[in-house]
Amino acid sequence: MSVKEIVHRFIDEVPDDDPWLLDLYEQARLKKALDEAEADVQAGRVLTFEEADRRMREKWVKRASQSS
Repeated sequence: MSVKEIVHRFIDEVPDDDPWLLDLYEQARLKKALDEAEADVQAGRVLTFEEADRRMREKWVKRASQSS
């Protein structure tokens, strides 16, 4: 039996509401997000702080004016 099969069998036996399972899920989501961010940086898909700040301010101004 492979390590992957053993892990699958173990996870299948963990109750759905086990806090450990939720923690594992959150760690996997975080790792995926960090991997995607790293790929963006490597590919040059980055903004300066000033550009990101400007875009966020524009977005919030639009939202504020739409909710009024």
